[in-house]
Amino acid sequence: MMTFDKRKILFVRFCMGLAVALSLIAPVSVSAQGKAGTENMALIPSGMYTVGAPDSDYFASEDAKPLHRVQFDAYYIDWYEVPVREYKKCVAAERCAEPASFDSQTRTNYYSDAYAHFPVVNVTWEDAKNYCEFVGKRLPTEAEWERAAMGLDGYRKYPWGNLLPRPYQANTTGVPGDTEIPNGYPAGNSPTGLSNMMDNVSEWVSDWYDARYYAASPLKNPSGPESGSEKVIRGGSFASDIVKEHLTNRYHMDPKESAPTIGFRCAMTAPAPSVYESVLEPTADPSLTYGFVQSGQTEGIFILRNPGIDQTIECIAPNGALLNVYEGPIEKDYTFWIRVSTKSGCAGWTLDSSVLTLD
Repeated sequence: MMTFDKRKILFVRFCMGLAVALSLIAPVSVSAQGKAGTENMALIPSGMYTVGAPDSDYFASEDAKPLHRVQFDAYYIDWYEVPVREYKKCVAAERCAEPASFDSQTRTNYYSDAYAHFPVVNVTWEDAKNYCEFVGKRLPTEAEWERAAMGLDGYRKYPWGNLLPRPYQANTTGVPGDTEIPNGYPAGNSPTGLSNMMDNVSEWVSDWYDARYYAASPLKNPSGPESGSEKVIRGGSFASDIVKEHLTNRYHMDPKESAPTIGFRCAMTAPAPSVYESVLEPTADPSLTYGFVQSGQTEGIFILRNPGIDQTIECIAPNGALLNVYEGPIEKDYTFWIRVSTKSGCAGWTLDSSVLTLD
């Protein structure tokens, strides 16, 4: 029979192992106030990317249309939503207020060490902003949040694609009907590696809300209207009806209010140009035109090596992918072709009718 001392030793080892495991899946804390590192942050390289939903997506919100081009400077954005344990440091430093409620949707005493690694909720926009500044960061703009959730090329309904999530992709099944630990659904991460962009909790971003803003968005680094009465909230939560959700959906609320379904993550302007800029930066050639795939097919368009029929397929560009159009249209076999390339590196010929040129 195992002695008490041996059982005690095994229990201590188990606790130590559990602590190590939790530390590996939870965000790394900032070592000092105002000195932010880029641990657990994704680098989004500068470049010209699309934002918004195409008019052909009838189920996307009208205030998220049209699909339009935006030039981004490089920036970092948190992989995970800010957890309780990190937010409590800001409260202890008297830079943030305590959450309006210490309970979550179904749990009492949520704002405690028992849920230290879970996303903080019930905080106002002001406190989200204060926390990000406390750690030397800032709230992401609405456009930055969307681009990081969508990935660097193409349009999609969810971070994982256009199909409804499987149970292992998102916290949207109603079980447990509350928040879960970060990165619990890696199969549902965005192409840039961010977790829980459409589940767990919705997120405050920096912009004021204006229903007409996407229709008049500036070309470079849009940061929202100069003033307003409500702040933008992006992404779905554990309580969302995922069938009605889109990555481009825009929500809004009084910045003084809070909810158990709303948290946040932080961003930071990259201090130096990304090493990928030379590849992803749009060319300065004024004759170059841009277009995106508008074929009406979920899988997008076929990029061929040469125009014509039964040619070698180079790749398939997803519906909504941003393209560089640099030759054509050229008529061959009574069909018009355009030569294109994508930011992902695919290049070749496609049907002129598959591409909508953006003037």
